[in-house]
Amino acid sequence: MENENTPIKPIATNYGLYYALFSIAVIVILYVTNMQKNLVIGTINVLGTVAVFVLAIIAYKKTNNNYLTLGQALKVGLGTAAIGGILIALYTYLHYTYIQPEFIEAMRQVQIVELQKQAANMSSEDADMAMSMLDTFSSPGFISTISVIGSLIFGLIVSLIAGLVLKSE
Repeated sequence: MENENTPIKPIATNYGLYYALFSIAVIVILYVTNMQKNLVIGTINVLGTVAVFVLAIIAYKKTNNNYLTLGQALKVGLGTAAIGGILIALYTYLHYTYIQPEFIEAMRQVQIVELQKQAANMSSEDADMAMSMLDTFSSPGFISTISVIGSLIFGLIVSLIAGLVLKSE
């Protein structure tokens, strides 16, 4: 029987913290090893993140007398994603503002080179607008905002799949 009083918040908070710590560790590992991208670390990051969401949903199901609805799974997953995503975004902002601002600048320079290659086919107004957009999209604040949105979308997808698999009949 479903227990309507089983709180989601403590589980979402705990697993949101695990998610944030795991993701921050990945960012730090990439920074310390001086890698921008690494397929192995990226794969571990995705699998670890999926595991955190699934474990959160399983933990909720256990505290709810082994009963789980799809709606509860989505709430747990999105709660975990929101808490973790906000913490990751805060760290990401601090990391790319104070610890590794050169990464943002290097990323901007690559985009500027690409933009200059395409500038021959653009009007000066379009080129100016593209440059303005580049400044916005390559800011630590924008990257942090996108990380929260990405976290929520990823959490929704994973919790939907996990909820469909783990729900009680």
